[in-house]
Amino acid sequence: MSGTILLIEYSEYEREKIKIVFDNIGEFEFIEIDNLKKLYKTISTLKSVTLVIMDLEFPVEKEGIETLSMLRKNSSTANTPIIIVTKADYDVYRHAVQKFKVKDFITKPYQTKRLENSIRSVLNIEHNFRYEFDSANVITMSIEDYISKEFKIASRAGQNLSIILITPIELKKETLEQSKITPELKEQIYKIAIEKVRTMSRSTDTALLNGNRDILVILPFTDSSGAQKVLEKIKNGVNEGLQGLDINYSDYFYSVSVTFPSDGKSFQTLMEKAVKKVEDKIMLEKITSLGADTIDNARKTYKKYKI
Repeated sequence: MSGTILLIEYSEYEREKIKIVFDNIGEFEFIEIDNLKKLYKTISTLKSVTLVIMDLEFPVEKEGIETLSMLRKNSSTANTPIIIVTKADYDVYRHAVQKFKVKDFITKPYQTKRLENSIRSVLNIEHNFRYEFDSANVITMSIEDYISKEFKIASRAGQNLSIILITPIELKKETLEQSKITPELKEQIYKIAIEKVRTMSRSTDTALLNGNRDILVILPFTDSSGAQKVLEKIKNGVNEGLQGLDINYSDYFYSVSVTFPSDGKSFQTLMEKAVKKVEDKIMLEKITSLGADTIDNARKTYKKYKI
């Protein structure tokens, strides 16, 4: 065992995400704190702690600052390195935490490689490196690695994971005159949809784009009912954005959701189920203008992922 990590974070998903990062670093014991009552009970019994990773919003920034103060006054954590992982990305909080000698301040959402490198730096594992805050966004990971990580988190925690597939379709001729839809307008519609998807998604969700112009939204720790609620929220948001173009969401996009593990236990099987739902919708509505090429392209795209 390499040491003990104190995780102070309300979200089970965020705690599991952090624990996954340590798979690439070493064997650690985790003390998980998900509420203030548990924190007060645990802090008095703490012994040796290697590293503290905490959300400054616990449950709000004021309590987070008070928690930092408590940690620094406790003999077991007075000199323990602390990494902040939070959505509270404001200069006032960045400056406020410095008096508690925090080692890093990472804002959500973040790439797991960003946190991994920070942990390695703080604990002097393999290399000694310090990230500047402004350079955080350059850390990237492949879609395959990201999806693999999300499935691993959901599986280890025994939780659901849902995926929303939003795919563009040809505009229904009976609804709109095809001749009026220029390539420029199509691009505008697509950009509005992407912007609204990102705006309407939750902080833990991630929107991915592929070459077929599909939009995938990964929903961690979300069952099928929750996925439908998120999808309805996205539809309403996109519809609102398209009002100025006199176009409805259902005229240009079709969307479905699938859930792990009920609809499939891998990304490939989930996407096959999603594509099947699209096919069923096409058959039901007899949308012949979509064509077989679009479906074939979708199948080829998602079939390559063996996750």
